Amino acid sequence: MEENGSPQRLRGNEGYNRLNTLEMENQGNATTTGEYVAQYFFDVQQQMESACQAIDWDRVFMTAFVTISLFLILSALFFPFFKSQLVAERKSQHEFVLDSLTISEFQASPAQVTGKCDVLLNISNLGDRSLYHENAVLTIFLDHELLWVIRTGDFFLEVGSKIMFNVSTNTTTVSVPASFVPTALLESQKIHRPLHFKLKYDGMLREGMDAWHVERSHVYVVCGWIKMQFVSDSTLMGGPASCSLENF
Repeated sequence: MEENGSPQRLRGNEGYNRLNTLEMENQGNATTTGEYVAQYFFDVQQQMESACQAIDWDRVFMTAFVTISLFLILSALFFPFFKSQLVAERKSQHEFVLDSLTISEFQASPAQVTGKCDVLLNISNLGDRSLYHENAVLTIFLDHELLWVIRTGDFFLEVGSKIMFNVSTNTTTVSVPASFVPTALLESQKIHRPLHFKLKYDGMLREGMDAWHVERSHVYVVCGWIKMQFVSDSTLMGGPASCSLENF
């Protein structure tokens, strides 16, 4: 029995030893793999740190600063030029000409002036976009003294079209206390001396009536000086006169 049992115990020991050997090999392989992964990430980190240290950040920031500064300087230099080009292009799209200005039913007293104004403007669209004028106001001056303020209607101009735009007021009395206007008008009426009037058009403009693109801007037009004379005891007439677009 002892002889038969001894080989069995030996075989059992050999199996146990083999199992221990396999476990140790597996543990060794796991340890080797873990060390390899750790070493890989360590090497990557070291390379990134080396790359960051190799970059001259002072030079990078200085280059960025110089580039931004040059861009701002060039923008400041060329922006007025581009803006003037844009304004010139817009001005070339519009043409205003004062055909006539008539003031009828005229009366003057030392502090008041009464009259009915009738303005006829020739307005053309010379550009390549349709125009819609709205919310405009006409102001009429004798020399630099404001006399009448007239709100106009809206109007539409197709590309290449022109209209005769008429604006009229009812007889209106305006107060001009401590002004030279009544005296100047009465003297002109008496000795037929011409007077110099000025008309200003101030309104909003929509360019392009497409649903997907409408550009809005302000239009300011000055017509004058308009040389006017009495053609009867109660009527002054003047025109034509050139007009200029002062700004957008």
